[in-house]
Amino acid sequence: MNRVSQLMQIALPLVLAGYMAAQTQPAPAPGANPPAAQAAATGQPAAKPAYDPLLDFPPLPHDRVTLIGGTVTKLDQVQDKMTIQPFGSGKKMHVAFDVRTNFLRNGAAAKQHDLRAGDRVYLDTMLNGTQVFAKTIWIQAATPSGEGLGQIVDYDGQAQLLTVRDELSQQPLRFRLTPSTVVKVGDQTRAVTDLKPGTLVSLTFGPQQDRYGTVREISVLALPGMAFSFFGKITFLDLSARIIAIDNNNDGKNYTIHFEGLPQGTLRGLRQGSEVGISAVFDGNQYVARSVQPAAPKTDPDKE
Repeated sequence: MNRVSQLMQIALPLVLAGYMAAQTQPAPAPGANPPAAQAAATGQPAAKPAYDPLLDFPPLPHDRVTLIGGTVTKLDQVQDKMTIQPFGSGKKMHVAFDVRTNFLRNGAAAKQHDLRAGDRVYLDTMLNGTQVFAKTIWIQAATPSGEGLGQIVDYDGQAQLLTVRDELSQQPLRFRLTPSTVVKVGDQTRAVTDLKPGTLVSLTFGPQQDRYGTVREISVLALPGMAFSFFGKITFLDLSARIIAIDNNNDGKNYTIHFEGLPQGTLRGLRQGSEVGISAVFDGNQYVARSVQPAAPKTDPDKE
């Protein structure tokens, strides 16, 4: 056998062995691909990077949150702290926030720099260590349109600004009056100058102009010195505090009435659940009873 034949006999098995190895080589294990490559192949988003204790804030505890509404009275954007005056409370509250806080303005996503001192806000708060922390902050950018109830504190005729103490929050709110604002007492139209401090009113207000909502209509519910008649069931009675509450049949509302000026004998026999008629006067702060009359007992027509 010549030298060429010997070389062919050695090389041919090696070529065949290499070809067979290439055909039978196993596919890469699924775990061998990097996460991004796997995500591209499966169509799923890549996994988020792990929490870095050196660079990231620690995750917030999964504790119960409390909703608080109020006005921002002081704001420190450097130290991520603010002071809130809660609605209806005289005690201020210190609240912390940071990059974990979710900011919303008029229902849309917002940034931390959108928050300003003087804003009316609602907060989802939780205790984070020893601090009250705002998990979510809703910023009220403008006075909304709608209706409200309250008591007039002041009317500035020159600036045409009406200050009303809100019924729910007990906070003073300001509204802009315009030449088209209508003032009504029942079915009668009155002048704006008839709006005195202490008057109970309901307001229909519209879109904001400069800083204030514009009032479309003011309905006077009670003027100081105005007389009222109530009839309905007693829902609360405290003889020591001389206070009575009644569900008024005329409008379906509950009224608290003071009766400090009535003789003690007038109140004999009154109890919760009794039906009474009350004549009262609104003095600018409260309803004061002038007389209380128990309702006549109902007769059974079958016994007549």
